[in-house]
Formats: sequence, C-alpha cells, structure tokens
Amino acid sequence: MFRDPAPVFASTLSNLHMLVLDEAVTQQVLSTVVRRVRKRFPAVDITVVGGPKSEEVKAAAKRDGVDDYVERPLDPGRLGAVLEHRRKIAEVRAAAGIVGRSLAIEEMLEAVLQVAPTEVPILVEGESGTGKDIVARAIHHASRRRGNAYVAVNCASLAEGVLESELFGHERGSFTGAVAQRSGMFERADKGTIFLDEVGEMSANMQVRLLRVLESGEIIRVGGVKSFRVDVRVVAATNRSLSAAVREGRFRQDLYYRLKGVIFYLPPLRERKDDIPVLCDHFLRESVRRHGKEIRGIDKDGLARLVAYPWPGNVRELRNVIDTAVVLAPEGKITAALIDSQLGEKLRGEGPLLPVPLHRTKDEAEREMIYASILAMHHDVRELLSIVKQTSGVKPFETMREVFPEGPPAPQPQPLSSLERTAITDALRATDGNRRKAADLLGISERTLYRKIKEYGLT
Repeated sequence: MFRDPAPVFASTLSNLHMLVLDEAVTQQVLSTVVRRVRKRFPAVDITVVGGPKSEEVKAAAKRDGVDDYVERPLDPGRLGAVLEHRRKIAEVRAAAGIVGRSLAIEEMLEAVLQVAPTEVPILVEGESGTGKDIVARAIHHASRRRGNAYVAVNCASLAEGVLESELFGHERGSFTGAVAQRSGMFERADKGTIFLDEVGEMSANMQVRLLRVLESGEIIRVGGVKSFRVDVRVVAATNRSLSAAVREGRFRQDLYYRLKGVIFYLPPLRERKDDIPVLCDHFLRESVRRHGKEIRGIDKDGLARLVAYPWPGNVRELRNVIDTAVVLAPEGKITAALIDSQLGEKLRGEGPLLPVPLHRTKDEAEREMIYASILAMHHDVRELLSIVKQTSGVKPFETMREVFPEGPPAPQPQPLSSLERTAITDALRATDGNRRKAADLLGISERTLYRKIKEYGLT
C-alpha cells in the first residue's frame, strides 16, 4: 500500500499498479505521482482510474508512462474490462519475459492479445537482437495452445541436411549416423507452436518442403515413406524483408504468402529509447544476481550515455554491455566513465581489454599506454615479417633490403618475454617494490604479477 501527499490512492496487485484519482487531482499532480511510481517500479503496469474526461490529460498521462486510463464518470463494467485486459497483458509479459514499456511494445502486446487466440500464421520482422523470439513466446502463451509444446529452431544455424532432419525427423538408416528413428520438431510441436527463426535463410529445397507441410499439414521423415498429420501453429521470423527477397527471386512467393498471415514489426532499440532505462534495470538485476556483485545501479550520466548510444546490436548488445559493466565495476554504482570505456571500444570495433584498471593516476595511465603500445608494435612487426616470409619464400630481412637497398637493415625485434620482463621491472622500481601497486600500474591482476615475477626470476 502506498499513499502520496496528493489526494491520490494507489494500490499494488501483483505487478499491476492502480492509481485511483480524487476529483481534485490536477494534471500536474497526476504526472508527479506517475513519475514517482514509474521511477520506483520501472516494470510495473500502471492504470489510472477516475481521471478527468479530457483527451489532453489522457495524452499527458500516456507520455508519463500510464498504460491505461479510465475516465470519469466511472462505469463498473468498463473498469472491470480494463483491469481484466491489463491482467492478461501482465500475464503475457511475465510468461514471455517482456520488459520494455515503450509505446511500440504496448502496441505489440495489444496486437498479440488480438491475434494469438486465432490460428492465423504470423511473421515477425525486425533486426537481429530485437527480441523476435520473445514475441513468438508471447504469441504462444496468449494462444489456446499455451498448454502444449513450444519449439524453436534457428534456420540459419543449421546446414540444409541437418535442418531437414531437425524439422521433419528421420528414419533409422536413412543416412550415415542415423542409428535410430528420431521425431522432428514438427512432430514434437503437435498441438502446439513452432517458431522458425531466420526463415529467410532457408535453401530453395527446404522452402519447397516447408511449403508442402504448411499446405497439407503432413510430414514425412527423412528416409521414410509414411506421412504423419500434425496440428502446428507456425510463427516465423526474419531479420530482413521477405517481400524484397521474393522480388529478387531468393524466396518463394507462395511460401511467403503462407507465412505472412499477420506481420509483426519489432522496431530496433534506437527507435524505442524509452525501453532502455527499464531494460538496463532488468539486466542489471540479472547480472548482479548471477555474478554476486554489490552494484546499486547506474549513475545518471552513465544512463544518459546508454540512452544516446545507437545500439546496432539492439537488446542483445545492451544486455552484454550491462553484464560486462557489472563484472568490471567496483562495488557501488556503474559510472559514466566505465560506460564510456565499453561504448568507446564498440565504436572502435574493439572488444573490452581485461583486466581494466579503473582507478589510475595520470602517470600510471601514461606508463600503461606506453607498455600497451610497445606490445602492439611488437605484435605488428612479427605479423608483417610472417607475411613477407610467406609471400617471398626467402628470409624477411633479405626481402626488406631488396625493397630498401640504401636503407639500414631492419632491427631485430626483441622477444615479447624480454619486453614483458622490462615492463615488470620498471613497474616494481616505480612503486618501490609494492606488488599491488605495480599490478595496478601494469593493468594485470596481482596474482598474474606474482606468477610473472616467479617466471622471470625477479625479486
């Protein structure tokens, strides 16, 4: 139970939050309360009951994060229908693991409740990493088939022969290694739902076989002669336009029309930035629980960086960034500096370098940069010499002298172990033998430093 100083009464029922308004409540007060509730419970479903019958106030409430709005005068029948509708949406959210609160996600959920109880085939379009598989799960859980099997297969990850066997099964002895009869995913999904992810990557032969199954409702195992009737709801997904693939002759038109009974488009994360804070909170809680870290949250500037980033990898990329940040962050909050380091590496096309020293002086940072540059130069020289040797068939330095006859011979690069030993010696000297500080200076763990000291015979 939660009471605000304003004349508003709020109650929480499961993951539903209902705000019952007094007649004296103004739009400003309502906005304040909604923002407070949304900040404290980012994933909760908020329904306003008894609000003024005003399109302006209703629109403002929606912008503030209200999911549904019941205006005055109150109609008990209307109120009951709204609350039942919100309960169904909350159930689908929980069952499918949907976290976003943006208008696009709300519209998608409304469409799921409308279409899922029917038997129409569904095609989900959207970029990789947007969560098309979650939409498919939501459709299954909102359908009349929710008590039966839900089976998913990625059509792009399997070779044609393997995919055929996975989808339709095979008979014993039908190919080398088929030591027993095996049922396919269509059989296992009987009376349930099958999700065909990246269906646009199917070969022409597999498209023909899938079309035959969709038209007849019957399957034949690989190497078999007997057909089996199956009752399966098909949800397909693609990260590119199938209509364009049809025009280009890469996808069968008749199969396309079989799959696209209703098309769901899941917009990329950059087009629904309202979801980013909610997703960050959700992924942060998951990662903290998984890694056993004491992280209270993401600071304001760090969250602003995350919201501004374009997220080419969409929700999948955001999850990975948060997970990595939780691992690298010291106890407390994830800072903007740490977020910048993660997103900066992504913009440069690099991965995170581990371990990442987070607290360094200017001198320490410069020494670390010099050390890293030396190692990188050494690696580059070795790679160039290897390429020259492979392409010329002669010794690398002889080839260099031929290319630069008047220049001095290229110096022999020092072994990596020598550079590493020198760097460790310099770090120990600079820190007066303090091994913890030396490890921080080098950007390695103290345990690794102890091992290197022993390996090189340093004291």
